[in-house]
Amino acid sequence: MFNKDSMVERLIAYRELKDVNQGDLATAMGFKARQTLSAIEKFERALKPEELLKALEYLKVSFEEFVDPYSLVGEAVYSWRQTNSSQDTLDSFEADTNRVVALYRDLHKKFSTKKQSVLLPKLPIKKSSSYAEVERIGQSLASELELGDYPAERLEKQLYEKFNIATLYLDMPSSISGAATKLNDMFVILANRNEVAGRRNFDIAHENFHCLTWDAIPPAHIEKAYTSASRPYEEKLADTFASALLMPKEKIDKHFSGSSKLIDEESINILATKFGVSSQAMKWRLRGLKKVTRKDIQSLDDSLLINNGNLVSSSKPKLFNEQFVEYLYKAIDTGYLSVRKISSTLKMPLDDLSRVFKDYGKVAPFDL
Repeated sequence: MFNKDSMVERLIAYRELKDVNQGDLATAMGFKARQTLSAIEKFERALKPEELLKALEYLKVSFEEFVDPYSLVGEAVYSWRQTNSSQDTLDSFEADTNRVVALYRDLHKKFSTKKQSVLLPKLPIKKSSSYAEVERIGQSLASELELGDYPAERLEKQLYEKFNIATLYLDMPSSISGAATKLNDMFVILANRNEVAGRRNFDIAHENFHCLTWDAIPPAHIEKAYTSASRPYEEKLADTFASALLMPKEKIDKHFSGSSKLIDEESINILATKFGVSSQAMKWRLRGLKKVTRKDIQSLDDSLLINNGNLVSSSKPKLFNEQFVEYLYKAIDTGYLSVRKISSTLKMPLDDLSRVFKDYGKVAPFDL
């Protein structure tokens, strides 16, 4: 529910979002001096209803939009991983995604039985950390999370269980790979469920780095994925972390014990598929672990590594995740939210919402 302070906080958020300075908005609200609005924003003076309405008119924001409980304006911070996506595409998708993330958070608070820490998790990594240090931490985290021989298989589950970091699988534009999302009280990783499994798993591990280092190394709002060596150092650190988390040396070594192993395109494809990563990611991880030489790398035919030599299934994860769908079911079944409210918030027709429940083995708690 909104209180007076949250009204002011959201007004500040919209003013900053619209790139409007205090002076201009103060004039639009009928104030003779900028200091009056400044006092309101410092919670030193009450915001009157008629003043708020004048502000919203100037900002071109409807009152309904302003008080929407599933708006995260001024609260959610995203770091998008994308390739040549237009600003309009990102802005539009972020606006829609805001509501999905806000709904997830609301239902998580309402229905989760899991005790949540008041502290957000973080790793002992800073911008000046070395690749070797980040690699060691990534491998140690894989061990602490008990990810097993093939970490990608359990990463999503353990991130939620240990750190309360949820992964939501969404249908995204092809130019967007995923995002790390920071709220005041939780992190959410967004993954494009239409990407191939290896790339998707690497994206999740990469965004996990951003979640766990957000304060020390604030990520850019937009980062380019799959680019050359010109990438920023912190993004290279994130890739190093993701590689070590998904392909720990200890687990890779098990496949090389006893004798020298012939490394060719087929063996890389098989190993990459077992670890749930792309063959390109496995190739460079093996090079970093000195399992192959530079000459070995140069002799490989990269065209034979595409889609892990066609060993990867084309199936994709179900929409959202099991926990979120369980929350949606409970929200409707208990009357906490109407099916129409959920449908409008998710921008999902009732037929599609019913199919989501069916995909997770549930009978939709409503009639079509």
